[in-house]
Amino acid sequence: MTIQIAINGNRNDQIVPKTTESIVESAILSIEKGAKSIHFHPRDNKGNETFKGEFVDNQIGELRAKIKNVPIGISTGEWIEPNLEKRLEQIASWKNIPDFVSINYDENGFEKVTEIISKKGIKIEIGLSNLISARNFTESNLKGDFLRVLIEPQEQVLEYAVGTVNQIENHIDNSKIKLPILLHGFNHTCWDLLELAVRKNYETRIGFEDTLTLPNGKNAKSNMELIEQAKRIKASCQNRI
Repeated sequence: MTIQIAINGNRNDQIVPKTTESIVESAILSIEKGAKSIHFHPRDNKGNETFKGEFVDNQIGELRAKIKNVPIGISTGEWIEPNLEKRLEQIASWKNIPDFVSINYDENGFEKVTEIISKKGIKIEIGLSNLISARNFTESNLKGDFLRVLIEPQEQVLEYAVGTVNQIENHIDNSKIKLPILLHGFNHTCWDLLELAVRKNYETRIGFEDTLTLPNGKNAKSNMELIEQAKRIKASCQNRI
């Protein structure tokens, strides 16, 4: 199983990488620590999330210049640009395209986002946070270069989050979807679901997008520290299997 680094997400805490330089640095150091792919949210000159081509092109270009043979992905989250037509225009303007994007299948316009991403030849992570998103995906019969299923429950009570994971898994199995699965949690469920992903031999991810703290509750100092902790959990779980 592999570990993806999720560098920043939509967090704006001071420690979170929000400039091109800090995103690139965090990506390089995380790869050195063992991350096998990169997921980040491009930022503009004020540190805000953006889909605008000038910033996406610059940051993808800088990463590609420094990091070779490592897949680079970004978000297409609706909250970054709620106006669907503007979002599609901005995605269409990208020249330095990422290797993959994540699409949330419970968001407005997921069909059109899938269509334009597919036309640009970009691979897709199928973002499923609940059973509704899983049904939206399977019932839409969309065409695309689907890379993996991204199971990412948002519930903060572990029992409920695991219940959502089970619902999505059952729907995937019943729908005969044969793709790799990446499972990750968020905040309170992050480390428990990472361990569950290891036990299930799924791919997983870690990074400031998903948590700012270590399993002991202390604040993480960097994405690299989170990667190191994830690797320790992976090794410990695999030794028990």
